[in-house]
Amino acid sequence: MKKKLAIIGASTGQYPICLKARELGIETFCFAWEQGAVCRDIVDHFYPISIFETDRIVEACKSIGVDGVVSNASDRTADVVAYVADRLHLNGTPYDTVISLHDKSYVRSLTESIEGLGCPRNYRYEGKDLHIYPCVVKPCIGRAKKGVSFARDESEFNTAIRYASVDNDSGIIVEEFIEGKELSVESISFHGKHTVIQVTDKDSSSFPHFVELGHHQPADISDDLRHKIEIVIPRLLSAMGYTDGASHVEVKYKGNDIYLIEANLRGGGDDISNRLVSMSSGVDYLKCMIDVALNQFVKPEKIAKGGFAGIYYLTKQTSHLLPFFEDATGKDWLVEKEIYSVELKESHSNYERDGFLMYYSDHKITPNNE
Repeated sequence: MKKKLAIIGASTGQYPICLKARELGIETFCFAWEQGAVCRDIVDHFYPISIFETDRIVEACKSIGVDGVVSNASDRTADVVAYVADRLHLNGTPYDTVISLHDKSYVRSLTESIEGLGCPRNYRYEGKDLHIYPCVVKPCIGRAKKGVSFARDESEFNTAIRYASVDNDSGIIVEEFIEGKELSVESISFHGKHTVIQVTDKDSSSFPHFVELGHHQPADISDDLRHKIEIVIPRLLSAMGYTDGASHVEVKYKGNDIYLIEANLRGGGDDISNRLVSMSSGVDYLKCMIDVALNQFVKPEKIAKGGFAGIYYLTKQTSHLLPFFEDATGKDWLVEKEIYSVELKESHSNYERDGFLMYYSDHKITPNNE
C-alpha cells in the first residue's frame, strides 16, 4: 500500500519535494491557497486550504490517515508541518520547540556554552545601547536577512535599530560583529541523531545588510575544519532540542574557530536544499526529508563528493557578473539561468534579486575559470 504524505504549501519552493514524492511512488496530499499553487498539477490530491488554517489541515490529514507531513525551505510552512505532526503524533520535532527556536536571543541562551562553538557577545535590546561596536543588529525573529544591518558607532547603531524595528514586534538582538568567512551547514536529523550532509560557501554583500549573493558547494575549507563542523553542529542541534528534519545553520569561521550566526529549522532556501546539496554530495536530500517525515529514514552509508554546484544572483551589487551570465548560454556546466531585468536594483534582503545562474561541474565555476 502506498504511503500517504501531506505536503504543506504549493509555491515554487515546494515544487521539487512534490516531484520527489511522486518519483518515489508516494501518494501526495497538498494544502495551500489556490492562487499561485504551481504544485497543484503534480500532486495526487490538492486541498485549497490556506497554510494559516492549521486546524483545518489537521482535521483533513486525520481523515485521510496520512503517514507523514513535510515541506522545505520555508519557515512558515515548517511551523505548520510541526503543528500537524504534533497533533497527529507523526514524526517530527515538537511544535513548541520549533516555535521557541525562532527567537535568536533564546537560541543564544541555549547554545552559548557549546564546546567548540564560539558565541559573539550579544544582548537583547531594551532601549539601551551597551556599546558593543562593531555590531550586527537584527530582529529576534526574522528571515532572509530582512531587518539586518551593521553598526560601527552610535549614529549607525540608532539607524540600525530603526531599520530592525520596521514590521517587527519580536524584539531586537544586538551581537558583536565577528570577522571571518560565512558558511552554511546542511544537515538532516532523525530521532535526535544529526548528520551533516554538506557545507556551503556563501558570497555576501558587505555591510550594512550582508545580503547573500551566491552559494557554492562543497565549501573550500580544510578537512580539519569540516571535521570540527561535523562534531559541533550536532551538539548545537541537540542543545536546541531539534530532533527531526532538515536544518540550515549559518556560521562564520576564522582560522579553525567557528561562530554561530543563526540556525534555521528547515532546508536552506535559494535552491541550496532543493537542488545544490544533492548535486554536490551525491545524497538525495529531498528523499531524506521525506523519509524522516514518514519515520523510515536510514542514514546514508557514505556521503560522496558528487561534484561542484552553485548559484550566483544578479543584483546591482553583482552587476559585474552580467557578461558572465550572458556568455553562459550553451556551456556544459550551466544548469539553469534567468535574467529578470538588466536594470539592476540594489538588494537589501534575499528577496530582492534580478536573476540567477546555477551551475554543476567537476570544479567551482567562476567568471574567471569557466
